[in-house]
Amino acid sequence: MPGSTKQRCYSEETTSTAATLADIDVESRLIHRCPSDENGKSCCSKPSASSWGCAPRDWLNTLSDHFGHRLLVTLFVVQHVQKGFTSSLLDAARPYLYKSYGTPAPQVQVYNSVVSLPWDMKPMIGLLSDVLPIGGYHKGPYMVGACVFGCMACLLVALLPQHLVSIAAVVICLCCTNLHFSTCDLLSEANYAEKIQKSPKHAPALLTYVWFGMTLSGLAASLFSGSLIESVGPRTPYLIAALPIIATLIPVGMGFLEEQKQTGQDVQETRTRYCEQWEVCMLCFLMFGCSVVLFCCGLIFEDPVVNAIVAMIIAAVVLISFSLVLSPLIAKFNAFVLVSNIVCLSTSGASFYFYTDTPAQYPEGPNFQPVFYNTVVGTLGSICSLAGIYFYQRYLSSWKYRDLFLFTQMLASALGSLDVLMFARVNVKLGVPDHLLVLGLSVFEPIVRQWMQMPSIVILSHLCPEGMEATMYALLAGCSNLGGTISSNLGAFLLDRMGCLPAGKIRESAQFENLWVAAAISTVLPLLVQLVSLGLIPDAYQNERLVHDRSDATAGSLLRRWWGHDREGYADATNSQVDSPEHADPEKDGV
Repeated sequence: MPGSTKQRCYSEETTSTAATLADIDVESRLIHRCPSDENGKSCCSKPSASSWGCAPRDWLNTLSDHFGHRLLVTLFVVQHVQKGFTSSLLDAARPYLYKSYGTPAPQVQVYNSVVSLPWDMKPMIGLLSDVLPIGGYHKGPYMVGACVFGCMACLLVALLPQHLVSIAAVVICLCCTNLHFSTCDLLSEANYAEKIQKSPKHAPALLTYVWFGMTLSGLAASLFSGSLIESVGPRTPYLIAALPIIATLIPVGMGFLEEQKQTGQDVQETRTRYCEQWEVCMLCFLMFGCSVVLFCCGLIFEDPVVNAIVAMIIAAVVLISFSLVLSPLIAKFNAFVLVSNIVCLSTSGASFYFYTDTPAQYPEGPNFQPVFYNTVVGTLGSICSLAGIYFYQRYLSSWKYRDLFLFTQMLASALGSLDVLMFARVNVKLGVPDHLLVLGLSVFEPIVRQWMQMPSIVILSHLCPEGMEATMYALLAGCSNLGGTISSNLGAFLLDRMGCLPAGKIRESAQFENLWVAAAISTVLPLLVQLVSLGLIPDAYQNERLVHDRSDATAGSLLRRWWGHDREGYADATNSQVDSPEHADPEKDGV
């Protein structure tokens, strides 16, 4: 949506487009670490025939031959129908649901941060499913429980009259639906990651199936959501969502996950392996604890000041903890992403009211209808996101990380300045229609957003040591998402201080007078922070290895060095860039 590029600059939280690379998952790591044949050539260096140049039916048959139809059906239900379509549909309806309660913009952002917390909890979800199997199974029982909670939450929101359900109860239900999405998403990804390890040559074909399906499903949600919300209101999408959510029980109940029942010895070995990585487990518990604190504060305290103070304390605790425990190279980049996300102060709560208020509520505003705001703008943004991925792969994948991060942030700030002009209504004075300006932003903002996210995914795929990919991806992605959650709370504080408190009420034009000031701050601040923190980004090309295979995620950490346990590991960790920039050939070995 317009105005969102500068918000959550490097966050990986799930969205409705192909760039819902929300969560930094195992698959990109598996591709970057494909095995080599006897001649030393990568098995995955070229796309297989199953990926390109064949009919869709033949392509699907090939996937079924290598990975099995059960996996494809499971991914269709979880990744395409739920993550692609259902999650996107509910995301489109959520702000209209807040508006029906007359929720002020700062409180909307606090509630949004609460609703997004299940995505921050993915490290803890993964840890629990690994060390506490239910009936000997790691995935199926957790997915069943998540489906039950998600379906019940959707039905409560859809069927109970508004006067019987408080906004706090609605937020809890929305949080339960996202807990369902994040749990099923994580466990299905773990499922197909295991399959990819057995057949890495066809990994690109399987990932194409996953992401292409999600993209088409997200486009369908964009086309459908606007007219649905405009005609029957924001609660009906939740009634529709209950069906695909409960449909997850079909592949799980039919055994399509193909889980092997774990023996007591298997479970004990898993727990022993995690105990050996106690620092990483500690970070998982820390992330979970911080998420719970933010959840409780967001529901109990309506004062944006209180939520902002709590968010800043949590930001400091997480930043210090990750910096102490992780190896220097990983800790530096994690600090860069976390701080960059935090200072991208979100103003989405107020901007939604700015765009969608009716003429009676905001006579001078754009007064966009749901069909235009969700269907037209959303569909255009999804298509342009795909273009952003293509242009990144074609032209930007050979850049150095530092150059690309700085370049994309400058572009994002430039586009953000157009939002500032719109919020100040300068475009109207210049004779530029609101619809035209928003359509232009909808073309370029998704492209730039992809350019900002893609190198983050690539660099994190190189930073995770071998054997710890899934755990470290979940941790680093969760930390990135937590930065976006904190940004939403700090943005609520900024809107409150600026007096931007729209709530969909009649004649509330005065609430938007200082929105342009808040937008200007959230546009300039990320660029200033990035200029002074570029040193935290590895000075390397995107095709370079950054850590040794024998390294672990905590080698040479400040904590280990203080205890005197890993002084040799510090030398390895600080000099772990295997391929120097001078010897890298971006054209020969593109990402």
